[in-house]
Amino acid sequence: MRRILIHSNAPTLPTGYGQQTALLAPRLAAAGYEVAISAFAGIQGVTTAWQGHTVYPGGLDPYGGDVLPGHAARSGADLVLTLMDAWVLDPGMVNGLNAACWMPVDCTPLSAMDRGFLRNSGARPIAMSDHGRGELQAAGWAPLYAPHAVDTSVFAPQDKTAARKIMGVPPGAYVIGVNAANLDAVRKGFGEQMAAFAQFRKNHPEAVLLLHAHPAGPGSGCDLRDLAGRLDIAEAIRWSDPYRYTCGGFTTQDMARWYACLDLYSGCAYAEGFGLPLLEAAACGIPSVATSFSAMPQAAGPHAYLVATEPFWNARHRAWWGKPSVSGIAAAYEQAFKDDHDADAIRGHALACDADKVFAEHWLPVLAALAEGGRC
Repeated sequence: MRRILIHSNAPTLPTGYGQQTALLAPRLAAAGYEVAISAFAGIQGVTTAWQGHTVYPGGLDPYGGDVLPGHAARSGADLVLTLMDAWVLDPGMVNGLNAACWMPVDCTPLSAMDRGFLRNSGARPIAMSDHGRGELQAAGWAPLYAPHAVDTSVFAPQDKTAARKIMGVPPGAYVIGVNAANLDAVRKGFGEQMAAFAQFRKNHPEAVLLLHAHPAGPGSGCDLRDLAGRLDIAEAIRWSDPYRYTCGGFTTQDMARWYACLDLYSGCAYAEGFGLPLLEAAACGIPSVATSFSAMPQAAGPHAYLVATEPFWNARHRAWWGKPSVSGIAAAYEQAFKDDHDADAIRGHALACDADKVFAEHWLPVLAALAEGGRC
């Protein structure tokens, strides 16, 4: 098994999946593998190259299932490694391939759609969180395991005053940040977090909310500007530029500076397969508030403020998510405001997920197991 095709976001796409592809591909190459990338998002209509790796484009299917078998044949892949929601793929397109799915699991129990895909595709699951590993095991699979990683040389503490000056953030404000894709009306918990911020700001009028999200809610997302107006917090929000956001104009260096502006990161979603911004915030020494559900406690680390949830039935997946409490989030904001924080201790959690460390400790054993094992 020497040729690997990664099927995910393009490594130039500044999404969580794009970043993981960009971290993994060169490390696989350095370990002696020939790596190509099937980019269902980020490349369209042309085959190109990135750091010496062939990058194949997406197809008519928004998740690239229609072109995946062709890309696998063209690249001569011994292994197809998907990094995405597994359930969106047609299992029939994967069944004839030697495939492993590095897959998010954000439900309890395992999503019915993930179960169907794994059962009908024959792909080997690779969990990216302890939560995912547990749910896959409970459903009868024997998953391999590799967590998401972070480049701790980029995501690192910076001078807060200098970062705020560059970003145009008031120097004396108490700044809370949310970094989440606004593509779903519920999952990222924008309503709950913005409502909690409105409560918090009644006692702290100097508070500012940094939102790194598209405010218009393309697709089935939220109209965040409308929500901000209804909560009377519009003047307290600093938005990332929507045009630059849409066009992928924020680099990892830009995002590290964005985190440096914060006093507190808020990642209170209903469900996360991993929750990479929580880990990025920790790498920058920033404390976080996270929902006590799915992978979020693991991504946020031991110094995070965890918010209790109510069960939320996801009829599509026939499984549960966790609905975060508005009052719980507001109380966590208030406690974080009062507490002192040890940036080095917070960062220590993220150092355990440094990209080089994750590759050596997790990916090399995963690759050895895949070479020995075959299908699950």
